[in-house]
This record gives sequence, structure tokens and C-alpha cells, in this order.
Amino acid sequence: MRLVDTHCHLNLIEERNEIIKKFDNENMEFVIEVGIDIDNSFNTVEFANTYEKIYASVGIHPNDSSNLSNKDFDTIKILASNEKVIAIGEIGLDYYREYTTKKDQYKSFINQLEIAKEIGLPVILHIREAYEDAFNLLVENGIPDKLGVVHCFSSDWKTARKFLDLGFYIGIDGPITFKNNHKLVEVVKNTPIEMILPETDSPFLTPVPYRGKRNNPLYVKYVIEKIAEIKEISIDETSEILLNNAKKAFSIK
Repeated sequence: MRLVDTHCHLNLIEERNEIIKKFDNENMEFVIEVGIDIDNSFNTVEFANTYEKIYASVGIHPNDSSNLSNKDFDTIKILASNEKVIAIGEIGLDYYREYTTKKDQYKSFINQLEIAKEIGLPVILHIREAYEDAFNLLVENGIPDKLGVVHCFSSDWKTARKFLDLGFYIGIDGPITFKNNHKLVEVVKNTPIEMILPETDSPFLTPVPYRGKRNNPLYVKYVIEKIAEIKEISIDETSEILLNNAKKAFSIK
């Protein structure tokens, strides 16, 4: 069973060095360290340049989209030129908490979509309670050629199908292991396995059996095992398919 975690935040985990040391023994092929603001995006690039098995994405999370200047977007574009940067993200819309106005979120999202289109990178989409608006903004403003992933998908199958029809991958995280999460099970059951990416979003969204504790990329195996169970495919075959999906989605050889 080979592991890949396409969405984590190791920079937010104190014991990250100890976790990274376990990558080889745990058959971790690679992880993607995802940016959430300007400073954090600098950190993801530095991190990726330090460790062979870590790639980076750079971007500004919708919750951090207020008071942004053209200089901020230029900085993301410059950071994205690093060879270990494989995506723009996480970007999108978040209506769950009103940290920023919708207007600020739209501006940030559209500007970063333009960066992705200009430099030819896929996007990592953060969408929370805003799927319809995010879908419409993508369609109206032009979808990046390299597409990307709807990270930590949390809506229903009908919504998932709309994004799949555009060509996006669906990111599946720890909540798939939670009891009675029937809506997400239906999404995984109906989504072609070739369009699923395994994620942890660590240190958040820890899967069963470690729910309630701090998450880390190695726990992605529990997400993969649950996907295999739902798809009725062996764990080893599932892990290989998901690894190949990740390489294809982010152009990693």
C-alpha cells in the first residue's frame, strides 16, 4: 500500500519533522503542502525545497482575502514559478464564517484563477457552503486548462457531478470515515475512482480511529482504506489508482 496525501498543512504541526522521518517506512510517496496566505505560501515553498517528498501549492484562502493588494497576487505568481510548486491553492469561497466579505472573496478567487490560467497550473479549491457560487464563478471567468481538485468535498452527489462534468477531481478527507456520513459515501460510490484524490487536511479532520486527535499525513491510509471499502476494490489496487490520480492531476512524475 503506497500512500499519497494531496492536501496537508505540515507547517501547522509542531512535530512535523518526526512525521516526515516516517515517510519512507510508511511508504509515503509524496505529500502536497498547501498554502493559505502569503507568509504561509513562502513557508510551503521553503518546505518543499527542503524535502524531496514534499510538493507545494501557493495561494490565499478565502478567509484571508480581505485587504489584498496587487502586490499580494504578484507575490503568489512569483512563488508559483518555483519548480516544486504544482498548484495554486487553496483558493475559493467560504460562507461558513464571515471572516471576509463575499466581494473580497470573489476578487481574490478570480485573480488567483487568472494566475493559474496564465502560468498553467491546476487549482486546489476550498469551497464551504458556497458550491453554487463557486461553480458559477468558475464557469463565468474561465476554468484553468489544468483544472484541479475540489478539496475536502462536503456537498452531495448532485453537486459533485457538476464539478466532475467540468473535469475537476473530488478530494476526499477524514470525514468519509465518520459514522453515518451517508451523503459523502454516496459521493464516493458514484464518483469514478479515477477522479478521486486522497487528502488529510492535517492537522484537521482526523479520520477514525484517531478522530479527536491531531491529524497528520500518515493517517491518509485510513481514508484510502475507506474508499477501497466503498468501491469494493482491494486496498493495494485503490492506493495505486489514487497515487496515479495524484500524479496526473498535478503533473508529478
